[in-house]
Amino acid sequence: MKSIQLTAVRAVSITEVDAPEPGPEEVLVRVGLLGLCGTDLGFFDGSSNYLREGLKSYPFVIGHEWIGTVVGVGPGADPALVGQRVSGHNFRACGSCSHCRTGRIRYCPERSEIGVLGPHPGAGSQWLTAPVDTLVRIPDGLSDAAGALLEPTAAAVHAVDRLAVTGQDRVAVLGAGTLGLAAAQVAAALGADPVVFDPQPAARELAHRLGLRALAAPAASDEGCYDAVIEASGSTAAVRSAVRLVAAGGRIAQLGTPHHATDGFDAATLVIRDVTLHGVLSGIGYWDRLVGLVQSGAVDLDSLVDRVFQLDELDAAFARLAAGNRTRPKVLVQLGPVLDPGAPGAPVRAALRPTGAEGP
Repeated sequence: MKSIQLTAVRAVSITEVDAPEPGPEEVLVRVGLLGLCGTDLGFFDGSSNYLREGLKSYPFVIGHEWIGTVVGVGPGADPALVGQRVSGHNFRACGSCSHCRTGRIRYCPERSEIGVLGPHPGAGSQWLTAPVDTLVRIPDGLSDAAGALLEPTAAAVHAVDRLAVTGQDRVAVLGAGTLGLAAAQVAAALGADPVVFDPQPAARELAHRLGLRALAAPAASDEGCYDAVIEASGSTAAVRSAVRLVAAGGRIAQLGTPHHATDGFDAATLVIRDVTLHGVLSGIGYWDRLVGLVQSGAVDLDSLVDRVFQLDELDAAFARLAAGNRTRPKVLVQLGPVLDPGAPGAPVRAALRPTGAEGP
């Protein structure tokens, strides 16, 4: 099969490798679409903190956002899964520590994350093996693109949940990328009227088209005005701004991942205003809620997709990912077909097991 490998800084290639075999309680997935995000860009341009801290090294197969079709099962996996459209989270936990035993696998000290952390290859291959308990069924009403975006945007649901956002909260979202626009839509679905801040006109225009308020930057009068602040960009300016915007007794969710230490972070203001700061890791446990929001029309993921590149256009895909003038945030790569649920002869889809315990 063909796999997307990063071999060095700004060196991406398509390599031929043996197709994997599913193990016990695993399935074999024919990957259709692969999402590229800021984490992948950090690996591509060498800026990733995972590289700097020795948590990941070249060469490796990239990718942790995907959708595909189950084409085979390993021992113990239900044969009825074959033919189903699925996606899944990227954590591979030990299964035996105290966190894993209580369903809190994102805290597993021995976990790896496909394409990101540890030895497991990413989803950037034509075939992928995945444990059944990491999968979620993609309902027939969801597009392939929306299915490929569930992995990153489930973390936005997690962020809003951690902040316990209600319709009475004044909510600020910093960054109108994939995470920020998803988080703002989720907050709006709860009755809040979030304000999205982003310096890029195209990003603000997309926010407006999604029915959201969007401004280039906070005003001086915004300081200390927001009960809930979601930092969704990872930029130094936004991380600093989150502390300035949060109200006394308010909450901040650090959803974006800075790839370096943030100088000038005003920790004293957090103390003086008695602020609660949440670091938000992954959306495990929030996929079903997100799928429901997408199905209801409250969250529009399809509108976040900028372009779908073919497998032989990887350099162009990463160039587009790095470009600051995209009108939409998400870049996808087509690795293969995904079964059309409306096609004649499409198999009946059985339910998959839950993707993990909900909540922190």
